[in-house]
Amino acid sequence: MNAIPEPIPFKPEWPDADTRLLRTDLPEPPVLALDDLFLPKWAAWLRGAAIAKGAPPDYVVASVLSVCGSLIGNTRWVSPWQGWAEPPVIWSVVIGSPSAGKSPAIDAVLVPLKRVERGLREAARSELKEWRGKAEVAKLAESAWK
Repeated sequence: MNAIPEPIPFKPEWPDADTRLLRTDLPEPPVLALDDLFLPKWAAWLRGAAIAKGAPPDYVVASVLSVCGSLIGNTRWVSPWQGWAEPPVIWSVVIGSPSAGKSPAIDAVLVPLKRVERGLREAARSELKEWRGKAEVAKLAESAWK
């Protein structure tokens, strides 16, 4: 009868993980002074959106700033001096523990934006359909002329 060999104990070749960054006793983030940074209506909207989404206002603010930069698009660039220009790209990141409200806070900004975009898209489709009809008539007129 064949004997089953003894398993060889596994010994990793790398050191133990550094768990310093996995602390649970992290300090609270500083409070974002919405009323000092934004106009009253904006501060109220940001605060309300954060409460409605169960997220910190900081997350909603980061989303608003990024979306504002994207809405400006390539139409305006800042130029602090001759020879240097920057597009209005606002890089932001929302950092938090799982279920801290990151995605809902982003949705607070993106959902209304998508609603507006949907309406504009329908208008653009209508205009494109009209243009294609006129282009077809122009092609027929050109063909008849030739």
